Amino acid sequence: MTRVIRIIKESFRMVRNNRLRGFIMILGIAIGVTSLAMTVCVSVGVYENVMETVNKQGPDLIQVRPGTDKFNSPAAGSREAVSLRDEDYEAILQHIGNIDSISPVKDRKEIEVKYEDKNTHTRIFGVNPIWGRVRDFNAIRGSFITDEDVASAARVCVIGQIVKKNLFGDADPIGQTIQIMDVPFTVKGELESKGTSSEGRDRDDRIITPFTTYNMRVFRDSPLSQIVIKVKDIDKLYKTVEDVQAVLREQHKIETGEPDDFTMRTPQDLIDMAYGTSRSLIKVLTIIAVITLLVAGIVIMNIMLTSVSARKSEIGIRRALGARKNDILNQFMIECIILSLMGGILGTILGYCGAIILSNLDVSASNLTPLALAAAIVSCCLIAVVFGIYPARKAANQNPVDILRG
Repeated sequence: MTRVIRIIKESFRMVRNNRLRGFIMILGIAIGVTSLAMTVCVSVGVYENVMETVNKQGPDLIQVRPGTDKFNSPAAGSREAVSLRDEDYEAILQHIGNIDSISPVKDRKEIEVKYEDKNTHTRIFGVNPIWGRVRDFNAIRGSFITDEDVASAARVCVIGQIVKKNLFGDADPIGQTIQIMDVPFTVKGELESKGTSSEGRDRDDRIITPFTTYNMRVFRDSPLSQIVIKVKDIDKLYKTVEDVQAVLREQHKIETGEPDDFTMRTPQDLIDMAYGTSRSLIKVLTIIAVITLLVAGIVIMNIMLTSVSARKSEIGIRRALGARKNDILNQFMIECIILSLMGGILGTILGYCGAIILSNLDVSASNLTPLALAAAIVSCCLIAVVFGIYPARKAANQNPVDILRG
């Protein structure tokens, strides 16, 4: 045990005495581990972010949208642009049995809203109360729209934080009357702040109105932008998806073999979409991590080989004084491991900072987990063992007699 402690102390001393060499080794490893840590942070962050969204919305949710994945932004008047109508919503209600609750959704962007001498342009939604629950939009002050509001087509609304700031500043908006397309609405609630969506939309810049009010008093005969369905029996989720698809194809008179003019999404689809969005980034980071770790390993091996040549006298003297081959081998390996771990710690910190920057730029979610730290430690130890063993053996196999004669 005393011999091991002495070898470790000697290894730390040599690291301190060769700061430049140690710095180069640490920097090489840190660059590789930074990419590796960012990859782990981003992949874990994406997974947890998506699962949080799915858990909030519920695993029993079906979303029906107009258009197809091929036509994400259809032109006005095209089949994709008007592929969902009120009649589709009524047909789903009539023919699909596994429905716990359902909400048609209509919305329009850049609608002028006025309050006294102030005005703003925002996005107006017409929904049922179930939409707020499944999409996790809650009122932090006042209340959300109710079934009674929908039944009576009440001229009430709930406003987002950006709308509140633009129209009311720090004043209390509850109970005040605003004009939406010159129709008076009473503000009954204030939405909690939601920030920016994964698509880059500001979810605080919106106004929520009852679906019937939107349909009858503001925007008549407008197409649906979405239908949100919450199923009763989650085990029959995909059967319900097939049933809804069949009803809509019949409603739209789509012939066999023709593609749908609507898109249906389940929680699993949302997970797949999020992974697809981040997959390219993760691939690039992984390739960079592998390449930089290999380069770092080669740099370490070459620096250690140079160190062996520079420290021949020291090796010869230690062997002459009784040091064994294993002592020399262990010392060089411990030095390599120490420097690798230091580079790993620095790389983990830099990788986490990089992942946070990506998250703040809305490129991808990130999250620091023990997995990222474990991946950094394991990769560092592997680098130390794989690329440090050859120089360490070369040092241990030096002939002390030849060294001292030289």
